[in-house]
Amino acid sequence: MKRTATISTQSELEQTWTDEDCPNMAWGFNEQTLEECLQADGTYVATYETLEVPEGETMCFTYLTDSGEKTYHLESGEYGLKPE
Repeated sequence: MKRTATISTQSELEQTWTDEDCPNMAWGFNEQTLEECLQADGTYVATYETLEVPEGETMCFTYLTDSGEKTYHLESGEYGLKPE
């Protein structure tokens, strides 16, 4: 799902964040520069995409690590929401 957040600096735009319920992924904004975020009213709004697992479904990710395989199971819901 596409989400938005009001930002004010380039460093905010470059931040990434994680979701404790989906620790194998990180999220960030789609835009690269503040100019891409400029709105008509002078504010800056950046967009990002969350991961949605539909109701009644699950999603699994398996990764190779130094100690073997690690599998994450996600229940239905939305992951990657930017913390306030």
